[in-house]
Amino acid sequence: MEEFPELETNRLKLVQIHQEDADAIFTILSSKRVTRYYGIEPLASKQDAKNIIASFAAMFDQKRGIRWGMVSKNTGAFIGTIGLNNLFYQGKRAEIGFELHPDYWRQGFMTEAAETVIQFAFDECHLHRLGAVTFQENTASRKLLEKLGFQVEGTLRGYIYQANRHHDAMLYSLLASDRKKSRQQSEREIDTVMAYTDHLTEIIRKAERQGDFDNLPGKGKPLDLGNTYFSNSYERQMYKTMKDNHVLPEWVRLGKEIDAEKETLANLEGKERSKKIKQINKKIKAYNYACPPSLQRNKLFDE
Repeated sequence: MEEFPELETNRLKLVQIHQEDADAIFTILSSKRVTRYYGIEPLASKQDAKNIIASFAAMFDQKRGIRWGMVSKNTGAFIGTIGLNNLFYQGKRAEIGFELHPDYWRQGFMTEAAETVIQFAFDECHLHRLGAVTFQENTASRKLLEKLGFQVEGTLRGYIYQANRHHDAMLYSLLASDRKKSRQQSEREIDTVMAYTDHLTEIIRKAERQGDFDNLPGKGKPLDLGNTYFSNSYERQMYKTMKDNHVLPEWVRLGKEIDAEKETLANLEGKERSKKIKQINKKIKAYNYACPPSLQRNKLFDE
């Protein structure tokens, strides 16, 4: 791989890290909150950050790893890094590592970036195994890895030396075959709920069979269904019937409420944030029961 592979997520650009990013790297890695479970002491100078950036460049040139800078599409802020370490193309394996500025914790950014990097590792680099090593006490990192599908392989006793003492670490792994099984399971679950049943479905089906749309609820009212993409002809026909006859299904209202409530999470912490996530997940469950399978949403996790 000669050219650096820049990636994108919904909210982030994953870009090559340059010396111009030294201030951002120093700000992040000089924070004791960030380096507490990082395996190194907080950076003491901007030169330390420049040295790390130089090591990222050398690692890529020598095909031993790839490290991306995480840049917010909304603000342009450099908020963290994520990458593939100990990359061994011949052996089809690597380890994933990451860190994030504390101002952006608990907002789903690392989940978003990690999912994209994992997909790149398996689909573009054709790796078979991704490993991860984290402090045993780092519950946030462990929860994230488990959410991403990583499995615990065991404990590495005394593996990390930091703050003048040895620490046990947890070893995780994710195989390409694990991802395949997960996708197959998701497809089976979607197949199970293909015949979704909000209270309007049977009414619309009956109207379609009879060709009589005059008595559909909501007829004549403005209609905005939001997303117009559906994955199969049955869903597209449902959408056309609803749009042509101004039938606003319950899942559209729920979707708008979910989006509005998700925007409030950035201002919440601790128990208030956890409580709000539970409330949103209840609405997501109701939304998924009613909406077309191609529009179903994943529940939220408190990172």
